[in-house]
Amino acid sequence: MIYVEDLKIHYGEFVAVNNLSFTVKKGSIFGLIGPNGAGKTTTIKAMATLIQPTYGEIKLGDTSVLHQPEEARRMLGYMPDFPPVYDDLRVEEFCDLFAHAYGQSATERKENIDFALARTDLTDKRRDLCKSLSRGMKQRALLAKTLVHDPSVMLLDEPGANLDPKARIDLRNLLRKLADGGKTILVSSHVLTELEDLCDEIGIMRNGKMIVCGSVEEISQNKNSQRTLEIEVIKPFPQLSEWIERHPSLSGLKEINESKTRFQIIHSGSREEVPVLLSQMIELGVEITSFSTRKSKVEDLFLEIESGSSPFDQDA
Repeated sequence: MIYVEDLKIHYGEFVAVNNLSFTVKKGSIFGLIGPNGAGKTTTIKAMATLIQPTYGEIKLGDTSVLHQPEEARRMLGYMPDFPPVYDDLRVEEFCDLFAHAYGQSATERKENIDFALARTDLTDKRRDLCKSLSRGMKQRALLAKTLVHDPSVMLLDEPGANLDPKARIDLRNLLRKLADGGKTILVSSHVLTELEDLCDEIGIMRNGKMIVCGSVEEISQNKNSQRTLEIEVIKPFPQLSEWIERHPSLSGLKEINESKTRFQIIHSGSREEVPVLLSQMIELGVEITSFSTRKSKVEDLFLEIESGSSPFDQDA
């Protein structure tokens, strides 16, 4: 449903987005992740027809965002990072303003506003002035106005910013329902653990480039991706540090308990090497009661890439 190919966006001599390509399937949620300055917001603005790219193509289905912007806007629901609400309007008036901008009749506006407010749990706040709303409620109002024209594609830049835990859970559940109902959603966020639970696929950006893209499962199972080995033994293994030093793929020994019978090791080699390491420990006489691997999750992957230590950089 979303197709981005060879996207380049320059601000003078500065390259904000460089040869960016990715796709998002219909009815799925795609998480765009990256440190500040990675190019996430610039990319979303280009998709929302607010920035003219230097080069490349963006399509929503068969509609070209660059060559058919008016048609693309009818398909899009855009919620920017830290957007304003109109303080002197009531919540329903705020939504009505945007519904009116899409040329909806009075009957259509009423039906769509009722639907959007119900979906965002704002029905009982419809007559409240926007300036009286909490930060979390304002975020809901912004999401409601994004829904009033029933867009097939939603672009959400940090939608969970400053929301309390319950509001974030509610937002996550709402976005999941919208995707299950057929909407295609691209969301940029720094709340990485929530993206892990929410998104079907993620793309991690740095310096305007897509470093890695795919499902969390696919990315974390990449043969070059780090994993954590969690090991429990009956009695301490005095030669553990020396054994780790003999293996270039092992590092980051962390003892979990004072008796030194539970510990973690970072493994950056291939998955095929893991059973070999286990066999070696058994051959050395280590009495292992538990041995498991924990794959790198979204936060781990993000930190690797932000620090520039990720093996994915070599493929970028």
